[in-house]
Amino acid sequence: MAEKTLVQALVKAQSEMGHAVFDQVNPQFKSRFASLKSVIDAAKPALNANGIAFIQRSIPMENGISVETVLYGYGEEIATGPVPVPAQKITAQGYGSAMTYAKRYSLAMAVGIAADEDDDGEAAEVEKPQAAPKKTKPKPVKEAAGDEDYSTEAGAKAFLEGWIEVVLPMHDDLSGVFANNRGAITTIQEHQPAIFEEMKQAYNSRKAELEAAKENDNAEL
Repeated sequence: MAEKTLVQALVKAQSEMGHAVFDQVNPQFKSRFASLKSVIDAAKPALNANGIAFIQRSIPMENGISVETVLYGYGEEIATGPVPVPAQKITAQGYGSAMTYAKRYSLAMAVGIAADEDDDGEAAEVEKPQAAPKKTKPKPVKEAAGDEDYSTEAGAKAFLEGWIEVVLPMHDDLSGVFANNRGAITTIQEHQPAIFEEMKQAYNSRKAELEAAKENDNAEL
């Protein structure tokens, strides 16, 4: 009898999956969508039960992030190709949000499940010019990273992920990194001090790495 292949296992896993639960609402289009957690909950049990593991690797790109889901099992792998997502803000919040969005869509695409309602192309249409919005009071920090509040552990961890995987690696000059993300960092420092310490450690490690590289460059001159 022929040995089982990754594709055969994936076929069986897909037959056991349901679509992700639409547990979030897009405030702009009033459509429902599935959070990253909901997509993982829908896909992971069936994949693992059939001997399939998945990883998601981030691929930095200019002004955004790209995520690729890779399926592993039975000595084989299936790479699904990167899903690029631009960052709305060039901050850790912006990159964290883009990463969460890319992970959600990449995994849903890889296993063939729905992650949001079909809006018949509404979200992809070019928006018509609108009058300048009225000035409103600044909203408290509750940005990006899957619409998480950075005072919560989940929100702070999402920010930390973007901080380590995207923000620090893409900067050779760290002088403005904390200033550019002051609001989120202050919130995390106040409400999630352990995660704030991880952020500082990552920052110090990146700083030491840059200083060592600079010393090596000077030594070669």
